[in-house]
Amino acid sequence: MTSLGRYRLQGELGRGAMSIVYRGYDPHIKRELAIKTPRPEYAQRPEYCQRFLSEARVAGTLAHPSIITIFDIGQAGTIPFIAMELLQGDTLDEFVRKNSPLPVRMILKIAIQLADALDYAHRQGVVHRDIKPDNIIVTSDSGNIKLMDFGIAKLRSHPTWQPDEQGYVAGTPHYMSPEQIRGKPADARSDLYSLGVVLYWLLAGHTPFKTNDESELLRRIVTEDVPALQPRNPDTPEALISVVTTLLARDPDARYQSGAELLEDLQQIDDELAERERSWAGRRTIPLRVRWPVVMALTVGLTMLVGLVLVQQKQNEVMTNLAFDYGLTLSQIIAVKSAEDVLLNDSIAISQMIQDMASNQNIALLSVSDHRGNIISIFSSDASQLGHAYQSPSNRRLIARRSDVEVFSIQSKTGERIFVFETPIRYQQHDIGRLQLGLFTDSLTAANQTTLNALLSLIGATLLTVLVGMYVLSRRLQMPIEMLRRAMVQVARGDLESRIRLHRRDDFERLFAAFNTMADSLQARLYMAHTPGSQEEGDRQQNSRTRILIQNDGGPQSADNAEPSSR
Repeated sequence: MTSLGRYRLQGELGRGAMSIVYRGYDPHIKRELAIKTPRPEYAQRPEYCQRFLSEARVAGTLAHPSIITIFDIGQAGTIPFIAMELLQGDTLDEFVRKNSPLPVRMILKIAIQLADALDYAHRQGVVHRDIKPDNIIVTSDSGNIKLMDFGIAKLRSHPTWQPDEQGYVAGTPHYMSPEQIRGKPADARSDLYSLGVVLYWLLAGHTPFKTNDESELLRRIVTEDVPALQPRNPDTPEALISVVTTLLARDPDARYQSGAELLEDLQQIDDELAERERSWAGRRTIPLRVRWPVVMALTVGLTMLVGLVLVQQKQNEVMTNLAFDYGLTLSQIIAVKSAEDVLLNDSIAISQMIQDMASNQNIALLSVSDHRGNIISIFSSDASQLGHAYQSPSNRRLIARRSDVEVFSIQSKTGERIFVFETPIRYQQHDIGRLQLGLFTDSLTAANQTTLNALLSLIGATLLTVLVGMYVLSRRLQMPIEMLRRAMVQVARGDLESRIRLHRRDDFERLFAAFNTMADSLQARLYMAHTPGSQEEGDRQQNSRTRILIQNDGGPQSADNAEPSSR
């Protein structure tokens, strides 16, 4: 079969228990679509063909963003057919398998679309009677959906179905309401029950009743309350769990009575979650006017601190070497000057020399010992060592040795640090005594502290300059960013007249121009979409990756059950 009426058939898309779906092409308006026909064994039954067409006519009156569009209904010879929208995407079941688990906000988005679509259909007098994941197409990764097969599915007397790999039946019976199983007329509340099962499945990962036995499943649906929902996501709002529980009440009067009631509650839950997310996002978001100055200040501050440490270490090394040179020179001068007096054991002359040298405020210790090590004269806070052998302080630490001079670091009783230079006293190349010269390091410490304070002041001034400069710059950048944000919000609300009139001499000018071009393009496309004759061009741009589900009237969950997509 190559054609049906004016439609050309371009191959089979899928085959279900009771119908076949072909890829079709309408040469009159150059549009690709899906053509559904009964299987040959059903096409020979006039009563089925009549029902097939009459129910399709009812469904064809529906025009809703979340309901598949039926373009045409007809009969070619003895074969009835339905020409409908060719959808892009996966069934909800396949989408969940690929992206499980879905975020709560996405589940709410799907539920809101389904509730809105069902409310619209019910107000038009159309009851779906077979809400299930296989009849829901997810057309985008963000969770936009289309509902299939309105007014076509019915409960068959003896459905056949098989358990899936999870050990429970995934066919239509799982989504039937108790009144459908009892054979009572299905109304809007029956569709809402099936929607509740879909939500239960999305939240818990399985349908309410898990069993491999058909009779047991139908009995439990009719006689038992639905098990308490245990969502996989612990952050699922209690209000949403309560909504699902209400939808799955066995008594239709205890459920939501209309899709509008359900939609209102779902929207309220979604609004609360959105507000909570905005609140947390607001706490997590750091404005540019704060982030940039802080980041730059931290970067500059860290760099300068590293430099400060290096400079301080280098300066301390240089200053210490200068102190060593000064102490070594001074100790050698005193040793040479006192050599003859030590040789003559002239303690008076030595004491006078030491007293003269002690007038130097940098000298903390000065002593002269003879060749036996006994102190001849001493200037120190502890003069009790006079006449005795020199006793080195227990806390002294050797820090340098230059030629025959040793440099020690000691700590005085008052906690001051002192460099002690021990120099041999020689006369004609013979050691005749020993000199101990101690110098305070206060001046060295003061010099280092002065340099440190100067560097810290420089760092502080630099950081303040960076903070102020980056804050001013970020405030100037925030103004065009906020202007662009407000313009995008206006477009999102449907105000396609919104344009950015501000002109700048930087990259924002190009960004504003790109936004204005985008708005112009959206406005032009919207105009074309509402202009007669423009539909043909839009249809030529449809994506070739499509899917159409085949109604199986509760048939087996198999290759025949799922209507494939053209990949």
